[in-house]
Amino acid sequence: MQTCNLYNMAGKLTTEKKLNKLLEEGVSRPSNAPPTKPLIRRVTHTLRARYDEKESNRYYFEPISVAIGPLHHEKDPEKSSRFEIAEECKLQLAAMFIKYGGSGEGKEDFYNNVKEEIDSLRKCYDPKEVENWNDEELAWMFLVDGCALLQFIFLDVNNKWEEFGGKNDRVAFAKLDIFLLENQLPYRLLEILIDSCTRVPIKGGEANPQKELKDSITELINKSFLSPFEQQQLQTQENSPIHIPQEQPQQHQIQVDPPQEPAHLLELLRKRLIEVKSEKEDNEKQDIWRNTFRSVKELKEKGIVFKAREKSSGVITKIDFNYRYFCIPTLTLAPILVDDTTMPKLLNLIACEMCPDLKNEYEITSCVSFLDSLIDSGEDVKELRDAGVLHNALGSDQAVAELFNKIGENLVPNPEMYTGLKNRIQKYCNRRWAKDAQIWHTYFRSLWSIIVFVGAFAGLVMTGMQTYNSFNDN
Repeated sequence: MQTCNLYNMAGKLTTEKKLNKLLEEGVSRPSNAPPTKPLIRRVTHTLRARYDEKESNRYYFEPISVAIGPLHHEKDPEKSSRFEIAEECKLQLAAMFIKYGGSGEGKEDFYNNVKEEIDSLRKCYDPKEVENWNDEELAWMFLVDGCALLQFIFLDVNNKWEEFGGKNDRVAFAKLDIFLLENQLPYRLLEILIDSCTRVPIKGGEANPQKELKDSITELINKSFLSPFEQQQLQTQENSPIHIPQEQPQQHQIQVDPPQEPAHLLELLRKRLIEVKSEKEDNEKQDIWRNTFRSVKELKEKGIVFKAREKSSGVITKIDFNYRYFCIPTLTLAPILVDDTTMPKLLNLIACEMCPDLKNEYEITSCVSFLDSLIDSGEDVKELRDAGVLHNALGSDQAVAELFNKIGENLVPNPEMYTGLKNRIQKYCNRRWAKDAQIWHTYFRSLWSIIVFVGAFAGLVMTGMQTYNSFNDN
């Protein structure tokens, strides 16, 4: 608004005054001083214009079934008819959460505790998104949406929807809407409501509900990208419910500097999926190669084998390439579940990384871009599926390939991420035995081709011997 005023006043001011006004506005809004936490804001027009499909009415950044938070919440009931059914369900879920989670007069603590921190909760959003909400309205909206969200998550991960009568189709769409950037609630709000609980929010629930509710959030996050095998593996190791290990090796630590709570659930999911780059990776950036390799198919022809990481702990950005003399070169990737929710989740994670106030290295963006470079067709997806890297719950292999190609088409990844990995792959591809492996893959890719070659070679040898014997006899 101030910039527009400057343009309007340009013809009324002298050059000196215009420059002074420009400098004042620039200094008053420093770009190098982001907030301590990223604000909940709308997706940038650049990203929305690239991926939204207006012809098919497919929008990846707007809620389908339920509006959570102020960005898509209409205070006027006549304008919120699109989410009318969801609003009724939210009231029922919130009432269930407060009824069973509170006790006696303590039920008022839910609202009072939210109202007490309403100023700090308001600051979690882009100011222009909440300027039309007074404190009472905002506190009530936070109470209903926050309680409904926590109750929804708890019922879902504990398979207790029969107590609420939820339908599978509505639950599926609502789970998708939970991880939209524009549909987020401050994580601090969830903590306030969890701490206000005195019992687990179900009929006959026990006391000390904080661990149960926090574990249900963790399990929901884990199920978002983990393959069914990994979910079962973590559940076996840590006992139900699944949870994130509190301590991890240095190379697997979540990249948060300094450590702080996430701004919202989407950022919590992002932290769950990334890792800190090792010093070795950073040192290898100095050796730059021109990457000539392309798809999984081409790398396989070079003799490279693809393998799913056995213990990825849900970190999808960790990718390794190992090769030694007399050993099979192996590219190891984390298993990823691909279904109908994968594209909106990845796009909203990428949108989260593009927020101007989130300090990050574009880890998810770079990882998806690397996967896109490996996947050109359904054949590449099949190879990764056979290796256990991709778990296809979407449909055909070609559909999965098109998904990654569509996302990766317009991405701007971190140019330094995976540079060392790509250099090691390129270094291997330039070696002599990689070219020999390609010849072997081209001409001896099946058992019958090997048998034909051996038979032809034996026939040539026998023909040569007969010719030699015939020559000696003469």
